[in-house]
Amino acid sequence: MFKSLLKKAQGLISFNTINAGWYARNGYQRLYSILSGGAPAWSGETVSVDTAFNHSVVYACQKVISEPVGFIPSLVCQRKGKNKREATELPLYNLFRYSPNEEITAQSWIESSTSQCVMQGDSFSHIVRRSGGGTAISINPIAPELMHVDRDLSKRITYTIKLSGQSDKTYTLLPGKAHDILHIRGLGWNGLRGLSVIQMGRHSIGTAISAEKNIAGFYKNGGRLPYIIESEQKFKTPEDGKAWAEDWRQIYSDPHRAPVLQPGMKYKQIGISAEDSQLLGMRQYTISEICRWFGVSPHMVGDLSRATFSNIEQLAAEFVKFTLTTWLTRWTQEFWRCVLTPDEKEQGYYLKQDTSALLSGDFKSRMEGYSAALQNGVYCIDEAREKEDMDPVEGGDEHYVQLNLQPVSTAADPKPVAAPLRVPVKPAK
Repeated sequence: MFKSLLKKAQGLISFNTINAGWYARNGYQRLYSILSGGAPAWSGETVSVDTAFNHSVVYACQKVISEPVGFIPSLVCQRKGKNKREATELPLYNLFRYSPNEEITAQSWIESSTSQCVMQGDSFSHIVRRSGGGTAISINPIAPELMHVDRDLSKRITYTIKLSGQSDKTYTLLPGKAHDILHIRGLGWNGLRGLSVIQMGRHSIGTAISAEKNIAGFYKNGGRLPYIIESEQKFKTPEDGKAWAEDWRQIYSDPHRAPVLQPGMKYKQIGISAEDSQLLGMRQYTISEICRWFGVSPHMVGDLSRATFSNIEQLAAEFVKFTLTTWLTRWTQEFWRCVLTPDEKEQGYYLKQDTSALLSGDFKSRMEGYSAALQNGVYCIDEAREKEDMDPVEGGDEHYVQLNLQPVSTAADPKPVAAPLRVPVKPAK
């Protein structure tokens, strides 16, 4: 009975995540995972978060996005006029730099939240605030399937957490008030939830899963193709035919055993080989197809068929610019919208995520960059040393510029400049 009901539920074309979320909110996590996959893909595979995660390309795509977003330093800073500084005195600084609560590190929290948003379109965290001022003192992640987002009669967004065996807890987004829920959204059209890449791209992912199954089945059968057995003679009784077929299946099921045909029988292959069916080519094609859904270059998931020594560095830079920057911007803007109190916003606090480590290059390239920055007064010596995790030195806070540079305003009416000091050089003996 249960299996028949489950099979009917899987075939519902219009079944969406919000409806399936009832199962998650009432403790049926496995049913939610199956039902939230939506309608089956064209390949016949039912694609859910669980089944998609089992495909290496899907796993790698979410991994190369969520991991860098997690390990990039997230620093709470303050802007006062033209000056900026790290706001180490705020509890928020430690929440985003080291640990949002006592159970998880900032790396794990930001990484897992980004992964949820990449795969399912949303990630949620509950913000625990200090009474009085409202400063955030703890942040606790919430599974997306346990959160129901809606609007009340006043058109204000409401977040309802529904847990099995517990009363619902609803938080309403009020204008001018500190928020209780940190909501990271992916691409979405209704202003409430982001679109799930797994559901939107289930046909591409389903094709990839189906191709993997066919290849696995081919090798599981020892590389044997579908076949038929032709016999010139009939069996004496139907029981003899069934007995022979059963013996054949038992022997043929072992790829390392060679069954023996009786006289008058012929083994005839049907179907086409893996090479003729382009299974390997299809597998290669699905890599690029899935990468398009996530906005990830194929070389980032291990496909170097289009990468060369001359363009691999440029491809890495494009990944940071066009993929990671999008997700980092989501975090910085949602931090300002959800986490900061109105007073903290007025005081100029903001979230800074430093991507310089991703684009630092090798040692020689970094040193050449520091040299140019030091000679033009962009960095002082201590700032360059800090980026290399080195201690400051005496006089290292001084900025320098080259003497042969001058302001444009003085170039039209040059003033006399003292002759440079000439140091005599003694000839070598």
